[in-house]
Amino acid sequence: MKSASISVLHYKGKLSFERIGILLNDLKNKKETYQINPVLYKKLLTLMIEILENVLKYSDHFEVFVMHNPDYQPEFELNLNDAGFVLTSRNPVRDKDKNAISHRIDKINTSEVEELKKFYRDTITNGIFTEKGGAGLGFIEMAKITTNSIVYSFQPIMKGFSYFELTLHINHLGEENHG
Repeated sequence: MKSASISVLHYKGKLSFERIGILLNDLKNKKETYQINPVLYKKLLTLMIEILENVLKYSDHFEVFVMHNPDYQPEFELNLNDAGFVLTSRNPVRDKDKNAISHRIDKINTSEVEELKKFYRDTITNGIFTEKGGAGLGFIEMAKITTNSIVYSFQPIMKGFSYFELTLHINHLGEENHG
């Protein structure tokens, strides 16, 4: 019988650097409650930063959309279950960006550890940086830390928009799934 997960953190609403800082501080305050050791805490912190900054980078495109569709505000959850922690983010994306996102995550998910390292180096060296400052390193960094596949889906919202859900699983230490 699988046990239910425990909600460690949950936030739905407009993201800002200040809000990200508050969420990171909330995790720090819950470190002892959930007996998170320093190595696992550092991984969770890094993953939260990657996920939340990724959502923040792209959510300003959708302020008007979200204002008229409050159900599709950016959302972040950190849950704990028997296997470890589950980090989930949800945010609107343009349908025209879905293929690029899917292609990038699929490539990362099918890469071996050495391929991932090379992909990371190549992206740093040859990456095309967007006007938002990213070269797509966030997904690579997430995959390197979790050692599990990045799980994602798109839920159609309305013409031209989908709600993107990204889920990362981080096993309790010593139980990493390398591959």
